[in-house]
Amino acid sequence: MNGWFLAAALIAMLTCLIHAWLGGREVARPLLAANGLGKVAKFTAYYCWHLVTIVLAGLGLAFFLGASGSGSRELGAFATGCAALFCLWSLALIARFGLKPLHFPQWVLFAPMALCGAAGLWA
Repeated sequence: MNGWFLAAALIAMLTCLIHAWLGGREVARPLLAANGLGKVAKFTAYYCWHLVTIVLAGLGLAFFLGASGSGSRELGAFATGCAALFCLWSLALIARFGLKPLHFPQWVLFAPMALCGAAGLWA
């Protein structure tokens, strides 16, 4: 059992739950209630919000399979790369658009996921 991949799996699943629960309340619900957006923009963003939910669950599964030995190390490597890229993209958006880091906190969840995944690759 790779404990680092297991930790990354737990972080990914926690992130998925936070995304679904808080994101639903703070992002998805207001998005659907917005009147100033066209239908294509609104429902494309809503669709993407659900894609993120699926990706987060998939990252959790990939890390778990990598941790348990029933999957391959490559699954853990792939999930680690995704988490690292998601973290970097979040930070890039913060820098590019002058966002407040704690108002756009996705990086806070992806950074430990990526770090645990990286440690799992070296374990």
